Amino acid sequence: MMSTFSGKNLLIEQQDFQQVLIRGKGDGSFAETVNKEISLLPPSDNLRMVSNEKFLFAKQSFDQWILVCLKKRSDKEMIDLISSLNQNEEILASDYSHTSYFEFTGENKNFYLNKLTHFDFRLKKFPASTMAQTLIARIDCCIYNLKDKYLITCHSSFEDYFKDRLQDTIKI
Repeated sequence: MMSTFSGKNLLIEQQDFQQVLIRGKGDGSFAETVNKEISLLPPSDNLRMVSNEKFLFAKQSFDQWILVCLKKRSDKEMIDLISSLNQNEEILASDYSHTSYFEFTGENKNFYLNKLTHFDFRLKKFPASTMAQTLIARIDCCIYNLKDKYLITCHSSFEDYFKDRLQDTIKI
């Protein structure tokens, strides 16, 4: 079930996105294969991201990227995308869609999130078009800074616990 939470100057909307984990060298062949499929060149710096209207593409480590599909794709489309990426022998793409997605918007998003994590959300430490991996409410999460909002992801097995912590924080 998709949820919406709100607090003073805060809106949290649960989203129904899909995600692909991509491993590879990040070389020219990698970039060419990815760009052919999603019309985005992979970011070269760790914890950087690029996006367009269909995808958010972030580099998590030296050989790992996350591709978030911002527009719903059918199962067949996801299989076709992953299969196309895996045609390149230097790439290993896997469906990681069993993830929960929460968009945080509003002036007080940092205020409420700071009740759940010690992560530094100041712009000089967490600039736009970057991502981070951290614990929020003791859950491993990825946070994507999309300028005016954050997209926070966690494994779907923690979804109910995460929602409960969000509701607790908003009530405080």
